[in-house]
Amino acid sequence: MRLRSPTFLPSTVVIELTYQCNHNCIFCSCPWYAPEGSFSLLPELSTAQCKKVINELCSLGIASFAFTGGEALMREDCIELLEYTSSLSVQKTETVDCELITHTVHPEVYLLSNGVLVDHKVMDVLERLNISLSMSLPGLSTFEEHTGYDNASMILDKFKEAHKRGIPTTVNSTVTALNLHELRSTLSAALLAGAGQLLMNRFLPGGRGLSHADSLTLTASQVRKMLLVADDVLTRANRLGNLGTEIPLCLVDDLSLETLHVGTRCSAAKGFFVIGPSGFVRVCNHSEVRLNHINDWKNLKHNEYWNTFTMRKYLPAECGGCRHILNCDGGCREAARITGGSVSSVDPVLTGKFPDTP
Repeated sequence: MRLRSPTFLPSTVVIELTYQCNHNCIFCSCPWYAPEGSFSLLPELSTAQCKKVINELCSLGIASFAFTGGEALMREDCIELLEYTSSLSVQKTETVDCELITHTVHPEVYLLSNGVLVDHKVMDVLERLNISLSMSLPGLSTFEEHTGYDNASMILDKFKEAHKRGIPTTVNSTVTALNLHELRSTLSAALLAGAGQLLMNRFLPGGRGLSHADSLTLTASQVRKMLLVADDVLTRANRLGNLGTEIPLCLVDDLSLETLHVGTRCSAAKGFFVIGPSGFVRVCNHSEVRLNHINDWKNLKHNEYWNTFTMRKYLPAECGGCRHILNCDGGCREAARITGGSVSSVDPVLTGKFPDTP
């Protein structure tokens, strides 16, 4: 069956269910935790409103739903919304031989959590519906320093339980200058506990993290070390991993990475998009810029900020003439905007032209 795609929206959506969280992570980039408090906390969508949005997105062919927060499980209806999403059908559109081919599937559903509220009842639902679980592990000895709670061993135990149940899992690890020294042991412990794959993020200033940027930000050489360590651990464990935030290609083009996938192109508004707790669209979860309400999604194609990302109108002037220009977006565009004032500013990791890189 051949159809035209019913929407210009990316096929993956991240739904931030709530502003609430039961951790106090010093690296958190949620914009509502920014120290100046400029991101207003508008009312969260109701259960009925969430279901309406999810249903419409499925009708548009959105095939992957990632639920997060804050901490998604702090909403009493989180499980209800996971079950509802899993019950729907999607006409998934894929490109085959230059044509759009559609087939009916259930959407892929992911729960992104800090793990505290992932109990046996939650796991029962995830197991029954084959929902993937991602839990955060920002260090072992530094876990409490990063989150405010000493929960590392608890998270590892939950990875073990999920593994026994056959629940697909991902360890989500944000790497900072404070936990880089134990990255090898952190990732090894998670994989030995049963985590199926890795989603690693370098610390990027934003949200609450702005107050701690001086102590958390990685240098260019530390970013390179992070990538090499993670790739080595994954290769030895025969697991796969992804870096969740893009890296300037000039920083890593000489590295040989076997199992860690590192992206150098920004996927915001192209590979995925975000719907915040109040229903407003953002290009990515790191962005502070609210765009149209999801009920007005059709007009996103007329939104200048949205089009800045879809049309790649954000390349730094400093990258002009670079031989990598077609395969690189100069790093994280939202981190560049937050630290440099514009989406076309230089990524924080390049502001010093990485003088400490070997």
